[in-house]
Amino acid sequence: MAAPLVSVVMPARDAAATVTTAIESLQRQDLLDLEIVLVDHRSHDDTFARMREKAAGDPRIRLLQCSGSFVEAANLAWRTASGTFIARMDSDDLAAPERLRLQRDFLLTRPDLAACGTLVRIRKRGADGSLSPPDGGYLRYEKWVNSLVEPEAIAAQRFIDSPMPNPTAMVRREVLEALGGYQDPAWAEDYDFWLRLLEAGHRLGKVPQVLLDWHDSGNRSTRTVERYSQTRFQEAKARYLARLPTVKQLGVVLCGAGPTGKEMAVLLRREGIRVRAFLDVHPRRIGNPIGGAPVHGIERVGDFAGKAILLPAVGRGNGRETIRQVLRAAGFHEGETFFCIA
Repeated sequence: MAAPLVSVVMPARDAAATVTTAIESLQRQDLLDLEIVLVDHRSHDDTFARMREKAAGDPRIRLLQCSGSFVEAANLAWRTASGTFIARMDSDDLAAPERLRLQRDFLLTRPDLAACGTLVRIRKRGADGSLSPPDGGYLRYEKWVNSLVEPEAIAAQRFIDSPMPNPTAMVRREVLEALGGYQDPAWAEDYDFWLRLLEAGHRLGKVPQVLLDWHDSGNRSTRTVERYSQTRFQEAKARYLARLPTVKQLGVVLCGAGPTGKEMAVLLRREGIRVRAFLDVHPRRIGNPIGGAPVHGIERVGDFAGKAILLPAVGRGNGRETIRQVLRAAGFHEGETFFCIA
């Protein structure tokens, strides 16, 4: 029996400087049964011309144009594709030659998974095209996202950040169809898709190998488009947290009364969720209510067992791991009775 067809889809806009090498990395895949769907999304540069050059003489490539929104372009790509498995790729990234074969084989051996990704190597792209290792937030993100491989860890930590690098994704077609593809919320459409997929009870995993070079540049959408801002990400987290049955029933306690905890409390209240209290370690914060919710010392954590869902809101240094240990020692379970946020 022939193996299922894989379609890799690449919507792109104004990517003339990088799209050729991205396509070439797909043409070098060692997976023979492959379809490549390229969608030019309202480019003002030579993106479509570069796509057309690479499509000439390669019958695996299907070339489309979309004048609608980026979400419409992304949906057009996978709906036009013929594959049983739909893989994503961005126009400024590079896929290892074995990427798609390993992901297809992974999904064939893991029928419990709706989709899979891979580990990534993030590289900063300078204005002159030079590449360098990531720093700051991207360095922390690379370490964190590559630590999430198994479904339980991915689901449990989905409110810290997007747990699946979208350019590494391979999704079963029937799952895309069941979820209606990408929606167009106020926040990132890819993060929204992963949150909806997990909310629906599906499971995600990753091939535990670095199979994509993920390039960060100054003009990348995550830096320039408002829907990818940190504020929008926080709104997405609040919306999907608020839809958890246990959160709706019990309310939440924020572990951390700093800016992240305060912001999340405001957003959750807007979603109709009761903020029962804050827990903190700083003496100056303890005893000073925030928005009507009391602020207790962290030693009071046991008071809320079975009474609230705890949300550790500590992002930097070892703070998150420290609070994890405190909560686990008190009998809380990550992904069930507490969720870390950032």
